[in-house]
Amino acid sequence: MAKPKPYFSIVKNEADREATIYIYGAIGGIDWNTWEEINTANTFSKEFHDIEKDADTIHIRINSPGGYVFEGLAIYNTIVASKKKIITYNDGLAASMAALILLAGDEIHAFQNSLLMIHNSSSGYWGNTKQVEEQLEAGKKIDKALGKSIEDRLGISQKDVEETYLNYKDNWFTSDEAQEAGFYDKIIDGNEASVPEDIMKLNTEQRFKKYAAMAFNIPTTKSQTSNPRNTMSKPNSYPSLEAALGLENPLATTEHGSYLNEEQKAALEKELSANATTIKTAQDAQKTAEDNLATEKDERKKAVDAETAKVTAATQNLRDAATLAGVENLAEDASAEDIAKALTAQIEVLNGKPGATHTTGGAQEDDEDETPSYVDKSAYKSMLK
Repeated sequence: MAKPKPYFSIVKNEADREATIYIYGAIGGIDWNTWEEINTANTFSKEFHDIEKDADTIHIRINSPGGYVFEGLAIYNTIVASKKKIITYNDGLAASMAALILLAGDEIHAFQNSLLMIHNSSSGYWGNTKQVEEQLEAGKKIDKALGKSIEDRLGISQKDVEETYLNYKDNWFTSDEAQEAGFYDKIIDGNEASVPEDIMKLNTEQRFKKYAAMAFNIPTTKSQTSNPRNTMSKPNSYPSLEAALGLENPLATTEHGSYLNEEQKAALEKELSANATTIKTAQDAQKTAEDNLATEKDERKKAVDAETAKVTAATQNLRDAATLAGVENLAEDASAEDIAKALTAQIEVLNGKPGATHTTGGAQEDDEDETPSYVDKSAYKSMLK
């Protein structure tokens, strides 16, 4: 028997920093010839992380009947955890586990005739009654795990998921129905999906065999552009901008990234204009404050200079008086206080000498407290004030 074909393939577009992953076939399984696991999440995750290094946008195109739950959950979590922009497409059929992987996209697109099918997990049970009961409980927990992705996508409760989508039925949706329910962001017009006409009549095993026998035309290369688009981060991830715009819904997006519609553009321009006015007002106020501060500094400097001039003049007057009084060895940098002390001491010395020794006239019998005629105490006192 021929070796099973891989269930996914990758096409890179390095010029646009994009890559496309085609999940066309069953997810997980066993090669009954070798008894080895095939189509594993481990293989997918390794290659997915490899293309994340060079691609800013990753397109994941799905045409699959589903497959093993645990492999599918690991693939779903790998995609959801990516920081890149992820766009998923329902190229024909996204059923069972493939439907849950489809929900991992930041954007979800589908063709007009694509089909979506959601149902509970299924399994074969073996063992005694107790063992089967334990397996049944595990099955319920698996369904809750699967339902979480539906809750997150549609914003509904676990109860709503159980009543409408995981209600132990095969729940089929056309693209219009799926978009109305909230699964799809965009329906691609003018193209036909590749999906077998009798797919809704087949059971799980028959769907798997049908897809195993199908030959898919998957591109191996993608045309390069000479003008690479700007790299983009994930859309719907601009909470600050959305809050500034007052948007009730996230920014609109295309496969190339987020964009503003006319209403959002006008709101953003209004916000930017208001911010520019606020900034200009603040800058003007800052300039005025700086000018006032400079003026105040100039005025204070003038006042300080005036007081300094007064101190300098008074000090010089003291120095002149000290020189006239005969004070000697007065330091050039002596302070006014030091000069005043020296002058006071000199006056005391002069006032303590007999009049004949320091006057041009004859001896006088003045009281020793009497100030000599050449010492003007009032003038000295005024210089000390």
